[in-house]
Amino acid sequence: MGTGWKAALVLMMLVMFFSGAASAGSDVGAVVAVKNRAIIAREKQEFDAKVKDGIFSIDTVTTLEASRAKMLFRDDSVLTLGEKSRLVVKEYVYNEGQRGASVFNLIDGKMKAIVGNTNFEVHTPTALAGARGTVILFENGVVAGRRRTTIISEEGSVEIKNIDSNIPKKIILEPHWMTTVWEGEAPTEPEPAPLELIVRLSGQTDMGYQEITVIDPVVTETGLLYTPDLSAGSPAGLPPINQQPPAPETAASTSTSSPVNVRVVFP
Repeated sequence: MGTGWKAALVLMMLVMFFSGAASAGSDVGAVVAVKNRAIIAREKQEFDAKVKDGIFSIDTVTTLEASRAKMLFRDDSVLTLGEKSRLVVKEYVYNEGQRGASVFNLIDGKMKAIVGNTNFEVHTPTALAGARGTVILFENGVVAGRRRTTIISEEGSVEIKNIDSNIPKKIILEPHWMTTVWEGEAPTEPEPAPLELIVRLSGQTDMGYQEITVIDPVVTETGLLYTPDLSAGSPAGLPPINQQPPAPETAASTSTSSPVNVRVVFP
């Protein structure tokens, strides 16, 4: 079975999962891939993250060295953490058929966010980024003893300001532009993101479909998800899905492209 069909099956399974888990009022997302080791911290307990584990609105997800984790949320948002990264699900409100709100704290490391049908915010120790229907790259850390966050818009517009409300300046990033938010300073003026930086961050926050395991049948913490019938081959009419497109060859060549072509509809 090709990698495109594997990815499609993963998304189909998660559709079933979310529609079945919605009544439980607990899970807001699910782990769809883990490379090496990631840890979920929940209510003073920690456990290794596994594919199909639910994500709750109180969770902290941490990746270790040479590790990555990919999560899909109810609003179709997809977050992929690079190595040595830590993410807190700070707030998550979503009702079917309505635009919700989600707030994530990226405490350390790198992340790629494909923003779904929500008012979406990422907070870091220095920056606040808000967007809708966007693809964003984040690199958060310490340089020369100072905290800073570099943010690149891959698609759509992103509003960015310092996390300190006493620094009121806001900027808007357009596709393939970047800014850096240093501790105690307003965001730097937007500038074109170097291609090598886009490629590097995209590679450090990417997980190939070969790293997503499809199991038959699929069972989560909340019960049976989906039992694919492959006796007649691949499901008819289901197109391949490219949820995390490869990095562009050049920034200019993708200025009018639409790298996101996933729309998961939850019943």
